[in-house]
Formats: sequence, structure tokens, C-alpha cells
Amino acid sequence: MKQTLALAILDAGHSVFLTGPAGSGKTYLLNQFIKDARISGKSVAVTASTGLAATHLGGNTIHSWAGIGIADELSKRAVGDMSKSRVDQIGKADVLIIDEVSMLHDYRLDMVDQVCQQVRADASPFGGLQVILSGDFYQLPPINRVDSKQGGFITGSQAWQDLDPVICYLEEQYRQDDDMLLEILTALRENDLRRRHVDALMARKLIKTSSDEPITELYTKNINVDE
Repeated sequence: MKQTLALAILDAGHSVFLTGPAGSGKTYLLNQFIKDARISGKSVAVTASTGLAATHLGGNTIHSWAGIGIADELSKRAVGDMSKSRVDQIGKADVLIIDEVSMLHDYRLDMVDQVCQQVRADASPFGGLQVILSGDFYQLPPINRVDSKQGGFITGSQAWQDLDPVICYLEEQYRQDDDMLLEILTALRENDLRRRHVDALMARKLIKTSSDEPITELYTKNINVDE
């Protein structure tokens, strides 16, 4: 699907799951929609599953916006104890955006759904909000800690089933201008790495770069980054 079609679906007021590989323009499209929606007078709540992801859209975490924090379940007094300002922001919103939903637990999406329904006194999904979920389930999954409730992708939640979002899969690539690199990244994403991909990567192994050329280094652990 092209960005123009996805944007038209969003502008039409549908609840959507916006997805696609890295570089397909999900964040760009969300920013365009947010701008258009606000110009039209809509109140748009911009959130994400992590603080870093939220900064890319100029929003905050869904945990903060919904007032659920890091709790594993919604207490009976959760909504009753909410501040007036939080109740107002949930009640007056027209659109809820949640970015990087691959890392959001299914039960937490259900919690957000319950909060919206209770605050807005509306039993429809998310209290009648237009909900835009964005992310890529090929990327990071929710993290389950041994001392907390276990969960999976939001597709396993009751909220997802009730919302039944339109799937907008972006296919165009805007980040990579190297066809072979893009093919390799796509193959890795789909777990379909072939011999030609390995050969192309191995051919780079002994290439020397100039001493003043900036080189990107990737590390898997914080201790290595700190060092």
C-alpha cells in the first residue's frame, strides 16, 4: 500500500494498524496525519510504547497518558483516583495514536481500552476513539520478566479483536538507496537469507576504510556501549 492511500484511510476516520518494514515511512505518515488532524480541529493523543519512540512523534508513553503506569492489571480505583487533568485529556481526545506497538503487551492494550471506556462512559472500543496503532511485529516483541505478568503481542488482546483495525501495510522504501543492502535487510527480516546475501556481506569483510571516515558500530549489550 502507498502512503497516499494509507493517509486517506486515516483521514476518513478509520481505526488502523499501520505497519511495514523499517524505512517505509510509518513515522513520517503519522506526523503528516497528526498535522492534518489538528488543523481540522481534532484533539490527537500522541503516544508510544517507549519514551524514546514517543519523542520521535512529540508525545509521551501510553502508560503515562492512560494512567496505567507499569501495573499489570487495572485496579478498581484506577479511574476514580485519576487527576482531573488526565480525565479531561482522555475524555476530550478524538484520536489515540500508539506507536511501536510490537513492544506493548496484549494485556496492557486491554487496560488502555478499559480506561478509555470508563472515563468516556462509552462501551465501544476505546470509548469511541479513532485508534491508530503503528509498528512492525517483525521487530522487538514485548519483554516478559520472571516477576511480572506474562503477555504477548497485542493481536492476542480482546481490545484488538473488538477494534478490528484496518491493516495498512506500507511497501515503498524511502530509507535505503542500495538495492543489495535493501534485499539483504528484507531477507533478514523474513528469515530467508540466501547464499548470494552471505557472499555480498563476506565481500565487505576485508574492505579498508579511510581513518577519518565515520564508522557505525553496533553492540548488543549496554556494557559494551559504555566501554
